[in-house]
Amino acid sequence: MNILVVNDDGYQAEGLGILARALAPYGNIYISAPKSHQSAKSHSITIRSKIETFVTEPMYGSKATLVVDGSPADAVRLGLKVFDVDFDLVVSGINCGPNIAKDIYYSGTVSAAYEAKILGVDAIAISSPFTMPQYLYDETIKLFDEILETKIYEGPGILNINFPKESFQRPVGVKITTQGLRYQHAEFVKSEKPDIFHIKGSIINYQEHPDSDVNAFEEGYVSITPLKLDRTDYAKIKEIMHTSS
Repeated sequence: MNILVVNDDGYQAEGLGILARALAPYGNIYISAPKSHQSAKSHSITIRSKIETFVTEPMYGSKATLVVDGSPADAVRLGLKVFDVDFDLVVSGINCGPNIAKDIYYSGTVSAAYEAKILGVDAIAISSPFTMPQYLYDETIKLFDEILETKIYEGPGILNINFPKESFQRPVGVKITTQGLRYQHAEFVKSEKPDIFHIKGSIINYQEHPDSDVNAFEEGYVSITPLKLDRTDYAKIKEIMHTSS
């Protein structure tokens, strides 16, 4: 099995190393990662300028490592292009910070997985509130034992995986979840300097569905949320057609 590992925290990120080493028993690991930190870059791609890349010494037990001076989606595009390999799977992460609920709209980690799927390769995004937990390496191996055996990553969309909040010594289990409602609000506050703003962040919580990724995160579970690429509101289409008929 050929696996491309990508991320949005940069090629020297601890989570990338944990993920690559955890996946090594399952196949040939290749890495394509941004040169610098690219969190919250969402699905941006470079279209009006050239992208610098360089191949470094293979890192974290990989067959080859490509460093890309661009976005996470750029790293996916170039990894699939530069390596002369037929990839079976792209795994994005392990992101330092959760990507649950509305986080996914801004997440470079999740968007990298989306980009892989758009390009025809099955993909998984995986995140953790911190990459320091002692359990992370072992639990990632355990998780992928099940995922790769059952091949639940196959299909029209991607899987978005999140480890629980840091107060848990170890996950209490795994849940298949829905995307939650929680929102990380960013308020722009004017600074003392004219025309300069800084961001004051806060989390807005909602009454969540019992099976949401937010509840799983808060209750100590690893959440696995299947996400679709098709954003069409089919119910709205039916409503419009019914109204116009």
